[in-house]
Amino acid sequence: MIPKIKFRKMTIEENIDIIKCFYFSNNDFLDIKCYMMILFPELKNIDKTLSKKEVYKKIEEVVIYNYKENEKKIEQEVKRYDIIWSKYNDIYMNAISDYLNIDWSNIDIIDASIGLIPVFPRNLDNNSFSLSIGISEDALIETCAHETLHFIWFQKWKELFPKCSKEKFNSPYLQWQYSEMVVDPILNSDDIKRILPIKASAYDSFYELKDGKDNVMDNLKIIYKEPTSIENKIINGYNYLCKVLKNNKR
Repeated sequence: MIPKIKFRKMTIEENIDIIKCFYFSNNDFLDIKCYMMILFPELKNIDKTLSKKEVYKKIEEVVIYNYKENEKKIEQEVKRYDIIWSKYNDIYMNAISDYLNIDWSNIDIIDASIGLIPVFPRNLDNNSFSLSIGISEDALIETCAHETLHFIWFQKWKELFPKCSKEKFNSPYLQWQYSEMVVDPILNSDDIKRILPIKASAYDSFYELKDGKDNVMDNLKIIYKEPTSIENKIINGYNYLCKVLKNNKR
């Protein structure tokens, strides 16, 4: 069994909740607030003396107005995204399963909600991720491949590291950072590039990480090109990142 991505319109309540969460978030690897202010410039000048409840009320007003203005566009994008991704869904899901040497297990549907959001969060508990409108075809293919990779990647991770707590699958833990970094070497591997006509990238901040004079990402790519099993690549890459982190703390 392989999963299908099911695109749907995000509810207005879901959209409000995501923006509320982002407004008070703090992620060192991704400047969510910067992207959010571009999407909702009305939130730039919220009075800093307002209570959290008052800020939430302002966010609700802004999101509701913009959501209703763009509701038809959201519905159109649900259809467009489905047409684009349907050409790649089955072949990609099979290829990434083969690459990581693990079945999709009990995942049959991956929920992809579409609304007005600055970045695209995923939820491992319910196999879902979210998208915004206005994404180009290449960006949509990359995003769908990127986000769905996380679901099967962490299945593989649990197989290799069964004692790892689920908490560490999220920011800021190294296990989360690693899962975001491997997007580049895995999705740009020969096996995956044969079927996806895109160049995949990790978050910009990960390309700035240094190991002495070397770029950490460059060394990680070398590890993933080694003629060895995927299990060895995953473990060797993780051990390398642990070493880099330890050296950088000295």
